[in-house]
Amino acid sequence: MILVIVICVGATIGIDTKRAKVYGATASMQLISQNVSQGGTVALQPSDIATDIELVQSSAVGAIVTAGLGQPAPQPSVTEVGITNVLNIAVAASDPAFAAKAANHYVRAYIKFTTDRYTTQVHEQQTILEAKQTTLQREIRQIEAQIAANSPTSPSDAALNTQLGDYSAQLQAVNTSLTQLQLNQIQVPAGALSVTPAAINLKPISPKRLTDALLAGILGLLLAIGLALLLDFLDDRIRTKEQLHAVAEGLPLLGEIPLFKDWKGDQPDNAIIAAVQPRSEAAEAYRSLRTSIQFIGVASERANVIQITSPLESEGKTTTVIDLAVTIASSGTRVAVVSCDMRKPGIQKFFKTDNSKGLSSVLAGTETLESVTVAFEGLANLTCIPSGPVPPNPSELLGSAKLVNLFESLRLENDVILVDSPPVLPVTDAIVVAQVVDFVVLLARANQTHSRAVARALELLGNVDAPVKGLMLNAVTPLSSGNRYGRYGYGRYGHGRYGVYGS
Repeated sequence: MILVIVICVGATIGIDTKRAKVYGATASMQLISQNVSQGGTVALQPSDIATDIELVQSSAVGAIVTAGLGQPAPQPSVTEVGITNVLNIAVAASDPAFAAKAANHYVRAYIKFTTDRYTTQVHEQQTILEAKQTTLQREIRQIEAQIAANSPTSPSDAALNTQLGDYSAQLQAVNTSLTQLQLNQIQVPAGALSVTPAAINLKPISPKRLTDALLAGILGLLLAIGLALLLDFLDDRIRTKEQLHAVAEGLPLLGEIPLFKDWKGDQPDNAIIAAVQPRSEAAEAYRSLRTSIQFIGVASERANVIQITSPLESEGKTTTVIDLAVTIASSGTRVAVVSCDMRKPGIQKFFKTDNSKGLSSVLAGTETLESVTVAFEGLANLTCIPSGPVPPNPSELLGSAKLVNLFESLRLENDVILVDSPPVLPVTDAIVVAQVVDFVVLLARANQTHSRAVARALELLGNVDAPVKGLMLNAVTPLSSGNRYGRYGYGRYGHGRYGVYGS
């Protein structure tokens, strides 16, 4: 979220730095109604003001401004001041002097436009009235001539006098209208009056870096929140045991291993926490896992071959195998660890062997089981068969009947056989091994393993009827677990690069 906000603000400041400065100037004018009567000026209506605002921004007024400036007129921004008849005309330009000059020209242009328009209207009305005046005067002269030509007792004089009176009244009304037109033009020659001329403002109105930065920060925050929510919605990494149960419905959770780091101190890189710190909370978690696994195999009359795998690499399989092996062996149980990970072997470092010979040698027929078996220093009942040299065809080698025979031989001398296998999704080795073991434990790493990876791994294992008996959640933190690990101080532990601290 912080990154998104910083990018938005930084980009805005960068753009504002390169943008040309824009200066503004504002002139104001008062609108005057040119609708007059004998009783005075008629007040402007809201529709009249809205019309005047459009007229100020019209091409007709713009043409007058362009002629006055000698260059194309910038488009103004016209606003009404409150509920008054005053309009503010704002103009923006790269030159502050030109902006002020243009704003003042718009006031003068609008005054000229309304003056010319009203003068034209008055002239047209005056022409009509004068034509009517001439006609009435001619008619009156004709009637007066007829009356003068008649005898005093002429019967037509009454009608002529009535007609003469009517024409005289009409002529008087026309004369009154002509007089009112002249008075109107004198009283209201223009539709506006300049109130405040625009002054030169040397402070740019754009870009406003502080305002733009604040707006960018707010926009960045909203964008960051939306992005975070989207990522959270799309992020299907498993964080809690409930999420793991939801993906692998029906399978029990055998254990939760806490996240731990920085526990070795001056210990060597291949130190094992279950052996070095047997009273630690992490060792207790492995003992709990041991109990769960023992309950699964309690009905079996012979040693169980238990495969521990995960959907992908670096999720803690090897570390879990060795810590679980030490924990089980510490109780007096005979344990053998078989490394079936021939592509990226890692178990041999805990048994201090160079991996020059091992499982691949036995399956290839170049070594015997006894010759490759390595004992664990400090626990005589814990042995290991390392993976051995990397063969060109690990899957074919693991799929041979010799692996089944090897497990049967190990059952004779051990109570538990733990199998460290490659991950399920990248290669088929784990699927091949899963078909010849007694049961499989699928491990997921909190905050790393995706739900779809677990679902796909279970699907592949199900396709071969692999005996998946349970799940395990590795690298659990107090925030992701909400369980007792937080109370017992698991928060002081962490993880290394591989699994909890191995591969």
